[in-house]
Amino acid sequence: MSSKRTSHPESSRDGAEPSSTDLETLQGRVAAVYTGYYLVLREGREWVCKLRGRFRREARPVVGDLVDFLVHADGGGTISALHPRRTQLERRAAHRGRSTPASAQVLAANVDQLVIVASLREPPFRAGLVERLLVAAAMAGLTPLICINKLDLAERDELGELEAVYGALDIPVLGTAALQPETLAGLESALAGKTSVLVGHSGVGKTSLLNALAEREMAVGEVAGGSKGLGRHTTSTARLIPLRGGAFAIDSPGVREFGLHGVAAADLARHYPDFRPFLGACRFGDCLHRGEPGCAIGEAVAEGRITQARYDSYHTLLGELEDS
Repeated sequence: MSSKRTSHPESSRDGAEPSSTDLETLQGRVAAVYTGYYLVLREGREWVCKLRGRFRREARPVVGDLVDFLVHADGGGTISALHPRRTQLERRAAHRGRSTPASAQVLAANVDQLVIVASLREPPFRAGLVERLLVAAAMAGLTPLICINKLDLAERDELGELEAVYGALDIPVLGTAALQPETLAGLESALAGKTSVLVGHSGVGKTSLLNALAEREMAVGEVAGGSKGLGRHTTSTARLIPLRGGAFAIDSPGVREFGLHGVAAADLARHYPDFRPFLGACRFGDCLHRGEPGCAIGEAVAEGRITQARYDSYHTLLGELEDS
């Protein structure tokens, strides 16, 4: 990541740059977002930064964004530029009232892989969230991976059943137990060399897994410029974490629901990889694959080439998209 020095005049509107002072410009990644503050990670250090005034009226950085920031004499910083994103994972933001258009909430930027973390016990496995996240990964161009944590609480054959279901879709399924290091080698290998975002319900053990794989824990005292009142615990916000071997993972807060954003009902089937071989073969060009005559998807379900569970999942999401 590059660095340079530049001179900035006094700006009372931004309230960030000291007057007539040469400030060093560095490049880093947004590691966490708080109200009014951003933690920016560069080469193992974190700076507490604010936004320049013009950014307050534009798109805000999210965890994983690549930014330029100005380093001040007190050790704090100011984000001065936001680089274009190569990928982003988003969901439909919560909104009140059907008259209010749905907007996107970007959960993470510049990631390669979506790791869907679930458990079979405490909490129980919920296929609906997995299906939504698989569609979101396809929309964002991310490689999906399913991690079943708390394997020590599961019955012997349960993981094998999920491996059969999702393995047929070429989606890896890994079993882990955060307190059993011998179960983590496969996950560590899958994360190596990538930036991954971990998403799942609260209580499935995302943070425990990352604590076991993290390069080191970032102590509050190591945050350049002081903590500015930020605490050690970040369970309510996404957090970029360096892993061993130069990989990165984003630990996201537990989700209760995940609504799709940015896909029309007519395009949903394209994001089901097991549907793709049959798309374009329906009798009607505008077929939505829910029982229309001559539907190639329906025929594939009847012949066992698409599972009934995946077909039902598609119908559920299709109805949600039409309602929204």
